[in-house]
Amino acid sequence: MPLLVFLMMLVPFSLNATPLKLSLNKLSLNAEYKAAEDKNAPFFVILHGTFAWHGMELPSSLQSLLQEEDIGSLAFTLSLKEDNRSGFFDCKHVILSKHQDAQVEIAAWVKLVEGKGYKNIVLVGHSRGGAQIAQFVIEHPESVKQAFLIAPMTWKASESEKAFDPKDTTALGRWLSQAQNASNNTKQLISGKNILHCDNATVSLESLVSYYSPIPDKNTPHIISKVQIPTRIYLGSNDPAITNSINQQEALYLDNKMVSRKVIEDADHYFRDFAAEDIVADMLQQLHLED
Repeated sequence: MPLLVFLMMLVPFSLNATPLKLSLNKLSLNAEYKAAEDKNAPFFVILHGTFAWHGMELPSSLQSLLQEEDIGSLAFTLSLKEDNRSGFFDCKHVILSKHQDAQVEIAAWVKLVEGKGYKNIVLVGHSRGGAQIAQFVIEHPESVKQAFLIAPMTWKASESEKAFDPKDTTALGRWLSQAQNASNNTKQLISGKNILHCDNATVSLESLVSYYSPIPDKNTPHIISKVQIPTRIYLGSNDPAITNSINQQEALYLDNKMVSRKVIEDADHYFRDFAAEDIVADMLQQLHLED
């Protein structure tokens, strides 16, 4: 047997798995692209959670499982205002990104996928990425066939204040007020704060406002009340914080027939192992692609 044929048998899927780069606003953005021959079949565009990246376990697992079904996908990494970002965000770096920055980057990757000829784009978002994807489909329903939100983030002012400073829940309000009074000086940096997943971080006031204020909307139950395309939420039975919050706020979206929910048993926030398989099986069923 020729060596090349033997090697192809050992790595049957590697030949159509391609790292992609996209230039946007003078930054180089990264993604993993897995092509599909059928350009009319659903094609998945996948977004990670807070300060994560496309190579983490869940996006990678989803892509591999979809590829086993001959379904194409692209998982991308938000730049977070950093050039050529790869891997988890380094908390030693200054936080300059904003929650709403994702909208421009989602749009850019969707446009790239459309340029490759795919006709039916499906969006998937995990955690914060779920809220960001939900916001995108509200603003661009014509670009997306369906959306799947995996443990999408919720937001409440009281929880945000407690997470920012458990010992002084008034601290966040003071900083937000300072930011509002900063006028044109929102680029000002503050240090020694616990920001999202980063301890003792340095952050711009502009970023602080974006991640910790009610605007832009970061509460998925409120966002999905306005979706106009089929949108399915996956919740983990072992992820009580998100699952309880989504369920407790169901009155916000219950009347929207485009929204549905499914609980994945024994899954935590990261949907490891069989949980990812359960999600993919259900997504294919929702898209009528099951065997």
